[in-house]
Amino acid sequence: MKLLIILSIAEFSDEVRAMMTRNNVPVYSETEMYGFRTEKHKPDIRTWFSQGDQGIYSTLFFSFQDETTVKNILKEVGKYNEEYEGDRDNPLHAYQVAVEDFA
Repeated sequence: MKLLIILSIAEFSDEVRAMMTRNNVPVYSETEMYGFRTEKHKPDIRTWFSQGDQGIYSTLFFSFQDETTVKNILKEVGKYNEEYEGDRDNPLHAYQVAVEDFA
């Protein structure tokens, strides 16, 4: 069993939900977050509305799934990010965590 974790800014949450549906994930959880960047502020006109000293609305998704499902979603997230590379400052982030034991 694996724990799948996906981080997305709020604007891309629907894409993550669609990935879960396409990959037949029957149950997952999500929670809203407010993230901050700590690196030194570097003005960039592409992201004028979300500079380093202001927070970014994000969503954390997680689900316990079999390894095959998690690997398929990780591949889909990778492909999705490649398609939009350079067009987005906040790509999707996905992680697989091994579950050693549970009760």
